[in-house]
Amino acid sequence: MQKLLTTLIVILALAVLLVFVAALFGSYTLIFNHPSNDLNISQRLSLLPAITVSAGVLVAILTFERERKKQELERQRHVSEVFLERVKDGFKTVIDLLSDQNNNRITWVRAARTLLKSLELKEQIEPKEYKVAYELEEERARNELYTILSLVDKESGERVPLPPQFFYGIEDWRTCNSLDDAAIKASSSAVVYSPTIDEVPPQPNLKHLLPKSVIAIFDFVEYPKTYNDPLKSVGDWDVNWEDSYAIDQGVRRYVAHTKEKIAIGGKLHDLNKNKSG
Repeated sequence: MQKLLTTLIVILALAVLLVFVAALFGSYTLIFNHPSNDLNISQRLSLLPAITVSAGVLVAILTFERERKKQELERQRHVSEVFLERVKDGFKTVIDLLSDQNNNRITWVRAARTLLKSLELKEQIEPKEYKVAYELEEERARNELYTILSLVDKESGERVPLPPQFFYGIEDWRTCNSLDDAAIKASSSAVVYSPTIDEVPPQPNLKHLLPKSVIAIFDFVEYPKTYNDPLKSVGDWDVNWEDSYAIDQGVRRYVAHTKEKIAIGGKLHDLNKNKSG
């Protein structure tokens, strides 16, 4: 609809412009190229109303188009602002649902659906500044989920992945060492039940997480292949560490050392020596 309206406005503007140019040309011909020199003022100015009307209509069309574009931009901003807020709410809901590091099947399905619905709203965000704001919200949510969906190794202090037993939805996933045992513990027992009008029949007790819900969330946590890493734009330090006397003295020495030495298997190697050899 917007494209059709724009096309009609352009056609109308061109038509008015042609009338305006024709009126100007006709006026010029009448005043300057008429074979008789005794044209009175009324004859010389006979085309001025057409010129004035054409110019007025053209200005009105251009003003209307300018205001229409302004209103459309404001509408896009308002819509984008609304969708951005809904995205933030969606990301927050997902984080809240998984923040206690639970392995409840229903909770993970709810979190995955909310996440996918939130990601769909990205396509409705138009102005550049709102797209940038969305990317920051996505980055924040990804970082928080990475922390939630990983463990801290007690020895190294590094973050490590959740064990596969976790995703079978069992309570003792930390101590269960076998995936076969985890699958057996997560299996639902068969119950024979005669339905009556007075009681609600027991529901199947499915413990293991729905694979698609797990995939949806971890696909989001993992940085996409199209991710534009801002760190790539960071330049290297060429200044020698001896020349630094500010707060970055320590880190400059560290960076310089990583360019000269590397430790592998408990042994230190000279990088410059390896390059020269």
